[in-house]
Amino acid sequence: MAKKTTKSRDLFANSLLYGLLLVGFMIAVTAGCFAYQAHQKSVSPSNVHGTWIEIGAPPYNTDILTLSDKGVMMNHRLITTSFDFDGKIVTINTGSGPRVYTISGTYDSPRLKRLEPSTPAQQFIKEGFEHTATAESHSVMQQRRASLAEQFKR
Repeated sequence: MAKKTTKSRDLFANSLLYGLLLVGFMIAVTAGCFAYQAHQKSVSPSNVHGTWIEIGAPPYNTDILTLSDKGVMMNHRLITTSFDFDGKIVTINTGSGPRVYTISGTYDSPRLKRLEPSTPAQQFIKEGFEHTATAESHSVMQQRRASLAEQFKR
């Protein structure tokens, strides 16, 4: 009789072990699915869709970059019909060569910073967040003009 209870205990222990392994596997698969969906959402081009306004430029010479499913427009002119986005870098291939931008800033102040071509330095802020652009984002020339104006006020 002792052998029978041991055998049933072993069967119960094995069943419990396999059940826990199955539950653990299902939890791991579910977590993987959620992680995959979160990753796909973070690299979706819709994250950069919209109008981006140049900051640090004089009002008469401010560039406006619009990214959409239909293409890329600079100052309301179509410059290309597609762009690449890998979650951090936006690459726009035009006839004059590639333009590469990186996502910078914060969730409350999304920005695009141009990496290529590197000169002149250019930074954009998403439309609707212009009020979050601070004085530090002004260009070097604007800071120099402000400094000179302050000296002449004395």
